[in-house]
Amino acid sequence: MNLLHTAPRFFNGMRTVHAEKATRATPARSFWKRISEFAGEQTIPASSGYPHIRLASGSFHRSSPQSGAQRSRKDRAMSEEKTEKPTEKKLRDARRDGEVPVSPDVTAAAVLFGALLVMKSAGDYFSDHMRALMTIGFDFPGNTRDAAAINRALGHIGIQGLLLMLPFLVGCLVAGVAGGAFQTGLNASLKPVAPKFDSLNPATGVKKLFSLRSLINLLKLIIKAILIGVVLWAGIRILMPMIIGLAYQTPPDIAQIAWRTLGMLFALGVLLFVLVGAADWSVQHWLFIRDKRMSKDEQKREAKESEGDPEIKGKRKEFAKEMVFGDPRERVAKAKVMVVNPTHYAVALAYEPDDFGLPQVVAKGVDDGALELRAFAHNQGIPIVANPPLARALYQVELGDAVPEPLFETVAVVLRWVDELGRDHGDGDGALPC
Repeated sequence: MNLLHTAPRFFNGMRTVHAEKATRATPARSFWKRISEFAGEQTIPASSGYPHIRLASGSFHRSSPQSGAQRSRKDRAMSEEKTEKPTEKKLRDARRDGEVPVSPDVTAAAVLFGALLVMKSAGDYFSDHMRALMTIGFDFPGNTRDAAAINRALGHIGIQGLLLMLPFLVGCLVAGVAGGAFQTGLNASLKPVAPKFDSLNPATGVKKLFSLRSLINLLKLIIKAILIGVVLWAGIRILMPMIIGLAYQTPPDIAQIAWRTLGMLFALGVLLFVLVGAADWSVQHWLFIRDKRMSKDEQKREAKESEGDPEIKGKRKEFAKEMVFGDPRERVAKAKVMVVNPTHYAVALAYEPDDFGLPQVVAKGVDDGALELRAFAHNQGIPIVANPPLARALYQVELGDAVPEPLFETVAVVLRWVDELGRDHGDGDGALPC
């Protein structure tokens, strides 16, 4: 009963039945993530001559084509749901495209802090120009009809107002840029401002209108309005006696009191927006991570693409060098399974998902060498699986190299079978029946 000869055809049914087991931290878990991309979701038609087969609890069972198709559709729907956290690669790609969590309240807090800093560092400068501005206003004759005098007075008011506001504008601009850079990390990209035709779709607009983000933004606006109203009400109550007393003050004293009052309001604004901004940034970061969630299929495709990573390739080269120059018996001892021909070829496969993600050929032999490797594997309790086509194909792979893509499905079945029988009968209990 050498059913492993048809392993590629059995793989879909096996992976369907053990979908719930694929989430465990089993040795073959990351390998399943990579090979599932090549396995697809097709089922085997009954006309092909092969019954629908699945592996459960170490034995083979038959199932109807209809139930297999139904499970396939269910698995596909589940795999397309975005329930997984985004990977580091997806977050890096999003940052490269200019997609980062940004809170406008953090920027507003930075702008207010910049204005407050300018006020405190140049208090005399602002006091002098504010005093001059108020003096011009109080000295302006209200009943004059001289157009030239009116123009001169308005010109003086404009100049003094510009001199008063210019440091504020510069300080707020610098602080706003710094606040944005603090959140984005000086990430520059024109993609977020590029025109998107999807925004013209009414259905997309309605979907955004009733989304979770819109609801959170509405609640945030309500909370901010309440907090600002409370702060203004408390500030007016405190300042009201002083405001009433301004009628009996001289213009320079009024300017000084107004300046101090403005500074106090700015300080309250900074405190308020720092608190609101910190909470809002946390919410925006949570929404950003939520929007970038991935489906299981997306993670599988990304894992497949990452196989070309130079660091992973370097580890494989080091592992291959160790496999070539090390003792063959030591290499066999690291094997997960040995595939035999059964007498002419023997190939030992190691599987370390944390390091490489794919099975590696760690030892191989032919004729007498194959018999010697098989005997040593048997003594070490390493499972031995007879599959002549697979053994011949694996023998062509260089020592230390990963299993090539065309053999993914077949090797996956072997590893799954070994894993199932190992859980049923205990690991290292000798060679499996061939």
